[in-house]
Amino acid sequence: MAYKIAVVDDEQNDLKHVCNHISDFFSSTDIKLNTYTDVLKFPMNVDFDILFLDIDMPHVSGLELAKEYKKRHQNALIIFITSHNELVYKACNIHPFDFIRKENLDIEMPDVLEEINYQLSHLHPSVTFYINGNAYLLKKESILYCESFNHQTEIHFDTSSITVNMQLGDVERTIDSNSFKRVGRSYLVNMKKVTKLEGTTLFVGDHYQIPISRRKKKLVLEYMKEVHQ
Repeated sequence: MAYKIAVVDDEQNDLKHVCNHISDFFSSTDIKLNTYTDVLKFPMNVDFDILFLDIDMPHVSGLELAKEYKKRHQNALIIFITSHNELVYKACNIHPFDFIRKENLDIEMPDVLEEINYQLSHLHPSVTFYINGNAYLLKKESILYCESFNHQTEIHFDTSSITVNMQLGDVERTIDSNSFKRVGRSYLVNMKKVTKLEGTTLFVGDHYQIPISRRKKKLVLEYMKEVHQ
């Protein structure tokens, strides 16, 4: 899966400058680049891997946006970009990945992109599935859940899915992660993506609902506690 990157800056020229560096560094197949000049239109529910945020913006500052976004997406890498160096100290409480000064963007941006690439490629576990002879490299953390049917398994992400010719047990062994738990005969769920258990319905991500049996409810609650400790 391609890295999902968002650039948020109310200054159009600065936004383009940042995007040009990103496009020059990554190949077009490795990233999905989204840009926003209006911070109020930024989609807080979308799971981005990387956010480049201008600190000083009208209505909502980059600091405020980052603080709220990290509550929902703890693994996102936040890079603050600013022409006001005095604001950098205020950003330290949010624990950003890095800072870039606008006046030194051409110098600092390449080094930051190198660090980002290392972080994502080495520290985010991935898994490979094969579909019709093509290899798909997927970040494990991007998988919400897997559902089996007719000796196949559908792997679900935030807004997409793929189908592999594998039984659910084989998919589970391929993913090989303690974060993924069987919550029923047909479902393998990334428990880190579970938002709540209501009755016998498990809520995963922003809009997926998975039915579980009453006898599985206690076990699922234990799974939820285990991954969120």
